[in-house]
Amino acid sequence: MRTKKIVVFCLSLILLLSVGAAAYNESPMLAEQVQKGLLPPVEERLPVEPLVIRPFDEVGVYGGTLRTATTEPNTWSSDGHSHIRIPYLFWLDPETEEIIPYLAKGYEFSEDNRVLTITLREGTKWSDGHPFTADDIMFWWEDVIGNDELTPVKPAMWSPGGELAVFEKIDDYTIRIEFAVPFKPIISYLAYWGSQQGNMFHPKHYVKQWHIKYNPDANELAKEEGLEFWYQSFQNHSNITPGQVDLNLPTLNPWMIVERNPSRIRLEHNPYYLAVDTEGNQLPYIDSIVVDVLEREMLVMRALSGDLDICGRSLEISDISILKESEARGDYRLLLWTSTVPADIGIGFNLCHKDPKLREIYQQAKFRQALSLAINREEINDLVFFGFGVPMQATVHPNNSFFKEEWAKAYAEYDPARANQLLDELGFERGADGFRRTPDGETFTVTINYSSTLAFANSVLELVRDYWEKVGVRTVLSSHERTLYTTMVEAGEVGVGVWMIDRMTESRVSLPDVTKFNPTSEVGWAYAWKQWLNTDGEQGEEPSGPAAEAFMEFMNAFQDWYTVESDAEYQEIAERIWDNQAENLWILGTVGLSQRPIVAANRLHNFPEHMPWGDDMSWWRITYPEQWFIK
Repeated sequence: MRTKKIVVFCLSLILLLSVGAAAYNESPMLAEQVQKGLLPPVEERLPVEPLVIRPFDEVGVYGGTLRTATTEPNTWSSDGHSHIRIPYLFWLDPETEEIIPYLAKGYEFSEDNRVLTITLREGTKWSDGHPFTADDIMFWWEDVIGNDELTPVKPAMWSPGGELAVFEKIDDYTIRIEFAVPFKPIISYLAYWGSQQGNMFHPKHYVKQWHIKYNPDANELAKEEGLEFWYQSFQNHSNITPGQVDLNLPTLNPWMIVERNPSRIRLEHNPYYLAVDTEGNQLPYIDSIVVDVLEREMLVMRALSGDLDICGRSLEISDISILKESEARGDYRLLLWTSTVPADIGIGFNLCHKDPKLREIYQQAKFRQALSLAINREEINDLVFFGFGVPMQATVHPNNSFFKEEWAKAYAEYDPARANQLLDELGFERGADGFRRTPDGETFTVTINYSSTLAFANSVLELVRDYWEKVGVRTVLSSHERTLYTTMVEAGEVGVGVWMIDRMTESRVSLPDVTKFNPTSEVGWAYAWKQWLNTDGEQGEEPSGPAAEAFMEFMNAFQDWYTVESDAEYQEIAERIWDNQAENLWILGTVGLSQRPIVAANRLHNFPEHMPWGDDMSWWRITYPEQWFIK
């Protein structure tokens, strides 16, 4: 359902009536620092109105070290520290599907949905004790987004209707944001990574020393660090992503990184974290987190032996059987959470391919339809997903209010006879070697480029290659390290791009450029065209060719969707968009909505038995890691 609330104030304020300042409690680890004079008392570290988080099962106990591991410490694919530690200004409540305050205190939309007012919690502090105020948001807006060296291309999310939003500081705890057009989806973005540190605010008091506006010697500082320009140094020191390099960077997160090396990352309790439980105990309960960096095989072995308290993103469906066998011995519980991803492997043909011959081929909707029909999704589900997935076309998640079953079935049945017929109609006749030629007799090869770290990619794509070659389309697979793959996408060098198609639930899919149907996403199915649209023709390439008209209809409908004023219009445009995808197949789906293995140690409490699993729900954050505890 679409978010219905116009004015929201946190339920925690009601709960807080029973929590007096004298009742606040803290971790013994922090209490010891208070006694030594290293920290102020807990009541001085919390905001006037703290966030109150109701524990899932019971009020927890303090202490302990959470043990986890990752194969990718510097990416958002990390189990260990990205989505465990980073909260947002607002949050999508998993039970009510309403947007609720989190780091912020509340929000209010104007009647016409053009003005958003955000209220912060008075007394919230950064991890170094400095106040978090509207100045930290205004610094991000005026000095980061507003600086052409740091942000040469202004974010589309903040430019609905083609005009950049206007931010105004009302007072230390109030920000007013005005848009040129109605833009209610922005609050869903702010209940996502759009309002995490670095994406909507920075600790101005700390990072301004590397900003040329506040420090005329910023370029000299950069050179001392081996860099050329001030903005490179600024980006390094303000980076709060999993690859964070400045461990002194203040944060609002429940845990902060205190140590990292190539094999291990260690985090500790943020003494100024703004949340308490229903009895006034400052959160988080867990004092520290240790993240070991491991190869996947070793990570699975550590999970089997009970050496990890949580594990999920690095596990695969093929691990379920052995994980179940070792459940008692490893003293953990194996949970199966349902993925929110409608296509674990989504395949997109590069409509802007640099080879004119392949560009012409890939732009033919009938060609894409044929290759979709050639894929045996039921077999992929059986062989790769062990029956735990749903064979379907790439489309929106079924929980969307406008979902139509026909979208999930569009050209998704296994019908090689019809696939061959469509290819024949295109004039692609088979040669003596069994592979098809273009109508002018030229050979061609479809190259599928993909990241070596993408789950299921090798197994699924090997089957896809075989299916396509059975209908006469020569296909080769090309695997790349993730960073190289991303570079290739941005350079338009992928032939056929591959990524999981997530962010398709209702709270995410209607956000500008968030889903993988954004042509500049990791699939890279029309990067140059979207770049041309984003920059008003200054960069990229103007859409042209057989697919251009349908592509522009798709993109324009999305733009209209972001700024609708009525629910009826929202539903009508949604149907137009996803009817377009169902016919044009900008991205081909395979299998999605699979059951995914989650390992949780029996000593870990307040951890739910079942949750939706995926980027749409920010992975672990949907479980409120602050209220996990170890016993």
